[in-house]
This record gives sequence, structure tokens and C-alpha cells, in this order.
Amino acid sequence: MSNPADSQKFRRTSLTLGGMNLWKLSFRPFFLFGALFSLLATSLWMAVLFGLLPYHGSLVPVVWHSHEMVYGFSTAIIAGFVLTAVQNWSGRPGIRGLHLQLLFAVWLLPRILLAVYPLPTLLVSGVDLLFFPLLGSSLVPYLRDPELKTERVFIAYFGVFFIGNLLVHLDAHDFLSGYAGSGIRLGLHSVILIIIFMGGRVIPFFTESSIAKSQPKTFSSIEILSHTSAWFFLFSMFFAPVSNWTAGVALFAGLIHSIRLSGWYVRRIRRVAILWILHVAYLWIVVGFILSALASLEVLPLTLATHAFTVGAVGSIIYGMITRVSLGHTGRPLKPSVLIMAGYLILSLSAVVRVFGPMLSPRLYAGSLAVAGGLWMLAFLFFIFEYTPILTAARIDGRDG
Repeated sequence: MSNPADSQKFRRTSLTLGGMNLWKLSFRPFFLFGALFSLLATSLWMAVLFGLLPYHGSLVPVVWHSHEMVYGFSTAIIAGFVLTAVQNWSGRPGIRGLHLQLLFAVWLLPRILLAVYPLPTLLVSGVDLLFFPLLGSSLVPYLRDPELKTERVFIAYFGVFFIGNLLVHLDAHDFLSGYAGSGIRLGLHSVILIIIFMGGRVIPFFTESSIAKSQPKTFSSIEILSHTSAWFFLFSMFFAPVSNWTAGVALFAGLIHSIRLSGWYVRRIRRVAILWILHVAYLWIVVGFILSALASLEVLPLTLATHAFTVGAVGSIIYGMITRVSLGHTGRPLKPSVLIMAGYLILSLSAVVRVFGPMLSPRLYAGSLAVAGGLWMLAFLFFIFEYTPILTAARIDGRDG
């Protein structure tokens, strides 16, 4: 018979080792708790939206929801991804241990306080704003490498995040009224810029490495225009969201990115779930640009374009990347489970329902929100269930990280 004291000691040791493993590389805590936060924040928002729970946060409810999905959920995943990728780019060990714990704490604390503390405080705002300077400073030692000049663009991305987040907090404190929406759009379109930057690197590479004898096509002129058109779109939406100029920029960006995506396509993509979810996510960027053009002409509500970008592009690319990166960086085969493949489909359906449901009829608006929100939560619940043991365990190949 086993000794109960030995069993208890084993459980304590396992928990301790799991805690240690969590801080070995940035993707582990940021992917796990970013996904958990997405699930909890969406649950709270749905409960508030449908009158099931009172709201106690310090931001206006709709601002809180938008702010937390951009500056809370999305940037957590970006931090985990970039701080892990920079290890491969530079050949130097990534941040870990106490450094990683401090950065994570600066991300986590405002997530909690903004949701439960009823009044805006300079302390909470200051800690929330501190995240991006800390994130950028964590990258600087790696980006000093002369071969990583292109990657230094992330400092610009984090600078835009800081400005957008600052606008939201200034609005909350009545220092600059009416700019919360602009700050959230600035953050969202910065996330799209990062997807465009990283997507151009990883989607063709993953396609080629996953499907034998396939060669995605890239065109230098399209690559340049894909980045410049997205930057023009960011500034146009910030300064003149409703204008013929912004509509033209958005349509041009949609055309450029549809050409870019079509060059990456090979026929056997649909057989590889961990790959097609990334292509679907990028397709939502094209849809987002087209709907933004229509919104700029006041043909459709801007919220439809916003959710094409958020639920469609951001949600799908994040889900696809965190499921893939977590497997690869823990030494596991790049084969998602049946549950995660179901998550890909569920999340894609969530985007379709959220964007196109209200377009069919205004009477479907509330139902579309409820169904889309429920599907989103289910997909991330699948991730948390499947990947918590993976992200808290040591690599199966015995390597560090």
C-alpha cells in the first residue's frame, strides 16, 4: 500500500515544480492567464450586458469591455509571444523567473482592480500604463543585435499602445474627455499591425513547413504595401474615422491584404487545422478592412468592422498561435487535439455570428451577442482545460524552457 505521507509529498512537489515551470518562459504565464482572463472578462461582460450582474468597475462598462479585450487580453498574448520569439531571434535566453513575475504582476493587477474598484485612481492607471514601458525595456537588450533591426518596430508598436492606453485613462479621469474610443481604436489597430507583421513571417513559413512540396508566394511590392496601408489605416481611423479618405484607405488595404493572403494559399491547407485557422484569421483582416470602408461611408455600423477585427482576426490568430506555440515550445508534436480543433471551428463560428448576425436583422442583435459570446467562452474553456497541464509542466524532451 502507498504511504499517504508520500502521496501528499508527491502532490506538493508536483505543484512546486509546476509553479517553477510556469516562469521558465514568457509564453507560459501570459498564454495561460491571458486565455483565462479572456474567459472571465467575457463572462462578466455578458452577465453585465444582460442584467444578470451589477457592474462595479471604474470605467464605463462598454469602455471596460473594449479596453480589457485590447489592452488586457490581446497584449498579454502579444507579450508572451514576442518575449518567447525574441529568444529564437537573438539566440539569447528569454526572460524568466523574478523578471517575468514582475512583468506579469504589472499586467495582472490592473485587470483585477479595473473590474472591481468603482472609482478611477491614478495608482491603478499608472500601473496599467507601466506595462508597455516595462515590456519594451525587456526587449531592448535583445534588439540591440544589429541583425534585429526590423524587429525594433515592436518598440514603435508598444509606444502606440502606450499612447492609446493613456487616452483611455485620461478620459476616465476627465482630463481629456471623449477620447476613450479613439484610444481603444488605436490599440486595436496596433494589434492588427502586429498580426500583419508577424503573419507575414510565420504563416508562409508554417505553410511551407507543414505541407510538403508547397511554396507560398510572396511579392515584395505587396509586402511593402501591406504594412504601409495598415499604418495609413491606423492614422486615418484615429483622425477621421468617418470620411471618404478613410473609406478609400480601408478599401485599398483590403485589396492589398487579399492579394497577400491569396499568395500564401495552397490547396492542402484545409487538411491541416493548426494551419488553416491562421489563414482564416488573416481573411478576417480583409473583411475588417472592407467593413471599415463601409462604416466610414456610414453604410454600416462601425461595431461590425470592429468585431471582424477583434473576434475574427485577433481571436482566431491568438487561438491558432497559442495552441501551436505552446506545443512547439514544450517539445510536443504540432498536432492539436480533437477538442482544440473543435475550438478552432467554434471560434470561427463565433466571429461569423457576431459580425453577420446583426447584419441580417436588428432583431438578431441581442441573440447574436449571446451566441457569439457563449461560443468564444467555450473555445477558451477548451484551451484552458487542454493546455493548463502543458503550460505548467516541464518540456517533454528534457530541454530547458
